[in-house]
Amino acid sequence: MSIARLELVYRLAKQEDAVPVLFVHGIFSGAWIWEEHFLDWFANHGYHAYAVSLRGHGRSSSPDPTGQYSLKDYAQDLEDAIRTIEQNHKQPPLLVGHSMGGMVVQRFLTQHVGRGAVLLCSIPPQGMMPLSIQSLWCNPITTLEMTQTYMMPEQATPAQLQRYMFSGPVDQKQLDKWLQYMVPESQRLIWDMSWNDLPNPFEVAKTPIAVVGAKQDQLVPQLTVTLTAATYGCKAHWVDSGHGVMLDHNWQDGAATVAAALAELLHQEEMGCEDAICA
Repeated sequence: MSIARLELVYRLAKQEDAVPVLFVHGIFSGAWIWEEHFLDWFANHGYHAYAVSLRGHGRSSSPDPTGQYSLKDYAQDLEDAIRTIEQNHKQPPLLVGHSMGGMVVQRFLTQHVGRGAVLLCSIPPQGMMPLSIQSLWCNPITTLEMTQTYMMPEQATPAQLQRYMFSGPVDQKQLDKWLQYMVPESQRLIWDMSWNDLPNPFEVAKTPIAVVGAKQDQLVPQLTVTLTAATYGCKAHWVDSGHGVMLDHNWQDGAATVAAALAELLHQEEMGCEDAICA
């Protein structure tokens, strides 16, 4: 069911017929995480850049006082945002889903064929279980700390945010500000992303997919990104960054890498159109 208020922030390109892109955030955050740097950058590079806050995040409605939203609920928010963008620009947006947002995109594409999607440091289609096992094996302390943070985000510290999300130096005032923006996440979502409501990769693959990973990501390591890319039959793009690609010290490199992935999707679209004309 749609919510009363869905926050959709944007920056428009100079060209009216520019391709729209919709950015989908991960856990704890909201549209603000893209508004910091990425929306202006992508608008300046020729895209209509949008970012949505899923229900219970940012300035979107919070219809459940306990905050127990499902993956299906978030997919509904994504569908509503896409519909608005299509009405505004007479064309569907490309999608960019980060971390949990990548799972939301995949869940949406299980039931809808999209124009194209970039999965950025995304939870794999196989869900949280293989990711959790690998993370626990490689970084047990970080995994346990992150689990505690998920259960009690109000106890998170700027030092933890720095360690989990970033590869380079981050201004202390920025860390403090971003930590204030973060909100509790749904516990129900964990079950959905673990085994209860996983996406169908065969249906998702009907939409052109590109995958981007971060070489210094402690939360979604390289092996997981490679697994996602292999599932969808593509090669991963890489950025030398931490998990918080859009806020890290070298966010411009992250933006350029995502832009390269988007260009790849648009090229596939163009080639598909040419094949259709030839047929």
